Amino acid sequence: MPLFLTTLLDGGPSYTVEPTEPGIQLVRKEGHEEEFNEVARRVIEKAGPRFVAFPRPDGFGGYDCVHIIPHE
Repeated sequence: MPLFLTTLLDGGPSYTVEPTEPGIQLVRKEGHEEEFNEVARRVIEKAGPRFVAFPRPDGFGGYDCVHIIPHE
């Protein structure tokens, strides 16, 4: 797994990590909307040949989770 994705696996103050098949899902923590939006945007920007990112809009101009599927 690429280094950037490895650092996300520990979670953070604005999100939790849930394993999915395939990949992982970053889920926003309540009260951390702006911080999570920054994380989600960074994940979206870094998507490419190593992984794809599927953000889910929260209906208020941000995101409530991002599903990440790594390329092997």
